[in-house]
Amino acid sequence: MTNRKLSTYFNLHRRYFRSVNLERDLDIPDAVIGYVPTERSIDALRRIITAFDRPNAHRYWTMTGVYGTGKSSFAHYLACLCAPVNSETRQNALNIAEKSFGKDNSDLIAIRETIPAKGLFRAIATAQREPLSWTVVRALANGANLLWTKGKKPKIAAKLIDLVSQIDNGNESISISSATVLSLLKQTLESIDTNLLIVIDELGKILEFASMQQESEDLYLLQQIAEIKIQGNRQIYFLGMLHQSFAGYSSGLTTAEQNEWVKIQGRFEDIPLTESPNQMTRLIGQAIDLTDADPILYPIHQQAEEWFNTLQSILTENEVSTNIIASAYPLHPLTSLILPLLCV
Repeated sequence: MTNRKLSTYFNLHRRYFRSVNLERDLDIPDAVIGYVPTERSIDALRRIITAFDRPNAHRYWTMTGVYGTGKSSFAHYLACLCAPVNSETRQNALNIAEKSFGKDNSDLIAIRETIPAKGLFRAIATAQREPLSWTVVRALANGANLLWTKGKKPKIAAKLIDLVSQIDNGNESISISSATVLSLLKQTLESIDTNLLIVIDELGKILEFASMQQESEDLYLLQQIAEIKIQGNRQIYFLGMLHQSFAGYSSGLTTAEQNEWVKIQGRFEDIPLTESPNQMTRLIGQAIDLTDADPILYPIHQQAEEWFNTLQSILTENEVSTNIIASAYPLHPLTSLILPLLCV
């Protein structure tokens, strides 16, 4: 053993130093490194990627989960996979998929074959308490800035950037109608040679705003986006991240209004993102960097094995192994097992 402080043996992987911000991190290649696909996120990815390859598939989703379950991280990873194939961002995301699935896995093959080499038009935004129309316009403008970085930009890009400028300058009186948003979506599709992916993180803030303002147009705009008629082969895909169902955001409305909200949510396929406690314990271990802990790894595994033998019946039932306990060190084994339950 050495005289070094215990804290010097451990670090957090860079990916876990801060929470994900979609708009800030989207085009930073290193931001996706360290993402760990879980069982639920792999299932969600499979459902969405499969839809990319089927023209008649459902294309509009909400992802629901409590704080800290990885919704934003999943959305960020999906958006990175949908970047152009020659970008470092997409290559880093594909490397994670290959490590998680294996080179010959059917899911990895589907990702490589289904997402076009040019990528998708990635309209990404983190919502605020504001009209949905503002958020969608900002998402489209972000996508335009990602796609048209050089040379002459189409008219739709200038139009989107101008609208965002008006919103950002505090012009609260600016009104963007549902018809305008739908027109902007169609114009954007006409200007690109790929499909359009809209990802709205913190969609619940828009629902909170709509509930407080008793504003129904935002909800109907969601419905209209899910029912939009597109000419040609291009498609629009939509993913919104929620902490609870639509009904949870509509508690201040009348029963009739709440029923309307439930009907509109029915246009979207909901993907629950709730990981099991044992999966969360695995994630704790994957977040801790043991690179510098080599001198003390042997006693760590010895202690982990003792704990596993003591709690074997419980741990085996919950699919927790000796290695999972060891990887969560310096957290106490009981802490690493109970913490996910307390967080939920």
